[in-house]
Amino acid sequence: MGYRVVVVGATGNVGREMLNVLAEREFPIDELAAVASPRSTGDEIDFGESGRTLKVRNIEHFDFAGWDMALFSAGSDVSRTYAPKAVAAGCVVIDNSSFY
Repeated sequence: MGYRVVVVGATGNVGREMLNVLAEREFPIDELAAVASPRSTGDEIDFGESGRTLKVRNIEHFDFAGWDMALFSAGSDVSRTYAPKAVAAGCVVIDNSSFY
């Protein structure tokens, strides 16, 4: 059984490294969402060196309901706004910003 994982800030350097580590360590993932700002919506990014690509989703419209965990690395303002929404939806949040 794998997890449903969200990487918020997936197009930034730290977000890409989170994706690399998840792929490299073969973290048990059933579904993975790459989430970022509206300007990155629709872009495709690599899931480490797994050969898989992910289409970036818009944080402003993302529904955290049903996701197991969210790894945040998009800055304090994003964490302040969206981390509480993810928690309220039942998602475990790990925040890499200075906000928490």
